[in-house]
Amino acid sequence: MPHIVAGALQEYDWGIVDGLARWHGATGAPQAELWFGTHPSGPTLVVTGADAGRCLSDLDAHRGMPLVKLLAAGNPLSIQVHPDGALARRGWSSGSPLFADDAEKAEMLVALAPFDVHVGWRDPGEAAAVLAEAGASPQVVATVRAGDPVASARQVIELPAPQRAEIAGRLVDAAARRGWDTPAVMALERVIASFPTDAGVLVTVLLDHDVLQPGEAVAVSAGVVHSYVGGLGIEVMTSSDNVLRLGLTSKTVAVEEALAAVHAERTPQRLETVAGGVLAPAGMPFDLVVSSDPGEVVAGRHRLVLALEGPVRIVGGAGAGEVIRVGQAAVWAPDEATAAVEPEGRAAVVTGAATGQLPG
Repeated sequence: MPHIVAGALQEYDWGIVDGLARWHGATGAPQAELWFGTHPSGPTLVVTGADAGRCLSDLDAHRGMPLVKLLAAGNPLSIQVHPDGALARRGWSSGSPLFADDAEKAEMLVALAPFDVHVGWRDPGEAAAVLAEAGASPQVVATVRAGDPVASARQVIELPAPQRAEIAGRLVDAAARRGWDTPAVMALERVIASFPTDAGVLVTVLLDHDVLQPGEAVAVSAGVVHSYVGGLGIEVMTSSDNVLRLGLTSKTVAVEEALAAVHAERTPQRLETVAGGVLAPAGMPFDLVVSSDPGEVVAGRHRLVLALEGPVRIVGGAGAGEVIRVGQAAVWAPDEATAAVEPEGRAAVVTGAATGQLPG
């Protein structure tokens, strides 16, 4: 039998006031994330059956399942990078407070509404040109143009605060003069308005901008620098909360640790699908489909079905007769039988490898 669970709400300052209320209920506070999984930082509660009131993390059968989040971003999130497995294990074993666990974090963001993102590195020539237009020194411009993103990020972060502020004050006009499209200019303006004195503003210029339309996705492996600007979406990731931050946050910034985690050769994966299509990022142990159609969740893998719009009925196999209400999810362990589900509205169906481990 699947476990029916409710998400664990996270109220961060970048969230949208009651932005996740349709799935959780109103709180009058910035609702940022609703977690479904076994990570201890987001205790997901079982709401029906013999295990009602227990945390999903206490049930061994679900260990290794993907962590699934509904995400509502009203303000830009931090510029961040996830450590790879080796770095995560070293950091966790050292007792460093920068590491939440010993696991590598790979994630995919799927837009439910248009979602602005800064992810991956912008063409270094274009980034250098905008910084030059904004009054950056020839030394900074030359470093950025040379194409080493880690050296470029370090140099702009280490600029004296007054110099950073002067450049930041000219960036929006500089980007417009360079011909950036309107969404990219507006995203940069939004970052500066939210964090006018933050060194991360200049790092943002080094990052590519994109707008995900509903149903589109971007996947980032460990070592890829990214910052989500605003929107509503679903995140699927390995069960880790490891985040090293470069700026744009009230949380701990760890510049050297974050830059050491960068894999400059890795690039984000942009994924698109038609309605009902599966989003399956290469090299990651999970996939997702958002659909209104009946379907099966097949045995042998972790499975989670989240009711997005209207209830979802389990109509065959394990759990037949159960109803998942909006904002709830049904979770099957790999050794539980194949089941059939029937959404009355829309459901997100996530499947994960039996072990939850990244290849290699």
